[in-house]
Amino acid sequence: MKKPRLLIVDDGDRYAELCHRFLRDYDYVTRCQLPGPCWQCPERLGCTLTHAHDLAEAESALARAGDVDAVLLDVAFELPDARLAPSSEPDPERRRRLQGLDILRALRRRRADLPVVLLTSREELVLEDAADSVDGDEYLTVAGADAFDARAMGLTIERLVAARREAPEAGGYFWGRSTEMARLRRDALALARTSLPLMLLGETGSGKSALAERVIHPASGRKGPFVAVDLSAIPTTLVAAELFGSARGAFSGAVDRAGVLEAADQGTLLLDEIGNLPLEAQRMLLLAVENGRVTRLGETAARAIDVKLVAATNADLPAMVAAGTFRADLYARLNPTARLTLPPLRARTADLEELIAAFVERTFARGADRALLAEYAAAARVPAAARVAVAFGRDTPDPAAITFVFPSSSVAAMRGHRWPGNVRELGLVVSNALVFALADALAAARRGTGATEAAPRMIPVAAAAVRRLMTSAAGDADGDGGGGGRGATVALKLRAQAGLHAVARDLERQLYDELYRASDGDFAVMARRLLGVATPAAARKVRLRFNQLGLRARSKK
Repeated sequence: MKKPRLLIVDDGDRYAELCHRFLRDYDYVTRCQLPGPCWQCPERLGCTLTHAHDLAEAESALARAGDVDAVLLDVAFELPDARLAPSSEPDPERRRRLQGLDILRALRRRRADLPVVLLTSREELVLEDAADSVDGDEYLTVAGADAFDARAMGLTIERLVAARREAPEAGGYFWGRSTEMARLRRDALALARTSLPLMLLGETGSGKSALAERVIHPASGRKGPFVAVDLSAIPTTLVAAELFGSARGAFSGAVDRAGVLEAADQGTLLLDEIGNLPLEAQRMLLLAVENGRVTRLGETAARAIDVKLVAATNADLPAMVAAGTFRADLYARLNPTARLTLPPLRARTADLEELIAAFVERTFARGADRALLAEYAAAARVPAAARVAVAFGRDTPDPAAITFVFPSSSVAAMRGHRWPGNVRELGLVVSNALVFALADALAAARRGTGATEAAPRMIPVAAAAVRRLMTSAAGDADGDGGGGGRGATVALKLRAQAGLHAVARDLERQLYDELYRASDGDFAVMARRLLGVATPAAARKVRLRFNQLGLRARSKK
């Protein structure tokens, strides 16, 4: 395996000098120019050490190098205003003290999957709330050369790089570029390898089942099968038999059969919509998970099982526990502290075009849609085996492919849609729009209308059809798609200040203060009201801004 390649981002030379002196088993993105101190390095003439001093240099280095494995990023920067990364922090001193977080925020937008280790020499809790909002992979305190723990840093880097290099792209699961999905990917691959149960949370259609089947099960290393059961689709009276199996005569119509827990032995069992599990079946499931044994209905002999249990739901299980409709002990056994939350599609619209392209390819991979495409190819006199591609707006279509062209207005409409059905709904909208577009193109080809030489390979997807398909989404017209309420009414008091910036800050401070009280201190509720989503990342953003405004959670409780 090739040496990991690192990029150091630090306004000074200190971290670069320490890494170059103590971490010699790495390659560094080259930027070193003679002369310079570099700590009087005796091997200086052959040195490939580099580091970027600000965001602009870091972005330039990443664009030039391409294959950087990890970034070591300082937190505090002493730079002129013109060289600081864009920030929402109005306090210049705090902005410099936490400049590394603004740089990380910008890097995450471009390379969400790139491991980043935040470095600080300050023994203070400047990262307590702020760092989590931008999702650093590790935080290390580097006190100086005498206290520099090269082994600890090396192990940290190796672990992050190995996880990134070895992570499988199982089953074609689409991760996208958003920070939330990059974090989900890292956490899912780490937790898949443990024997502990795993809980998947997220709205309907956000991809919980696909994550379990295409990522978690393959990454678990288990040799047994993947088995999935939707508990919302099973009559209450049959749930226990479905889970645990039955013996002939156990109840009317019972036959000898294994339940899904047995069927998934040595493999992975997905219990989808686990909030629908009746209380008695909850008790039985708890015993099976704790003891690793299952007893079929009508039998007394227990059978040993070894199952990776994945529970998925869009229900509020803590509220169900409080209401007595879900057992607290089973909820605790499902390992909620390591739960994975899939973000709704409206929170990751940066991935829309890539998701559309993935659905285009999937739509025509096989079956009747592929046959319809072949029928069109024959009528339009283009190669039947031509590759299928997608173009947006003014993109240049691939001349060697049959290209479906989505106009800019369609993409804009998609970005503004609430997507109550999330990725599942997007897939249906795209697939239906493609079929309508292909049917129109096939009819035109049979009539012999339209024909520049390139035209048969370009199939326009009508914006009107896309909008019609989106507006037909069930529940979207009257609800908020799970993304938030109709708004919160907050009374603000306009007070004269020394300048307009101070007026805006004072109003924003009042807004956050009132919302915090109205939300009973729940930053996820505040995030839903302010941003339309209640993901952990959104809640951290709201809490970061809450602190930046000089408000403190402790003083409000």
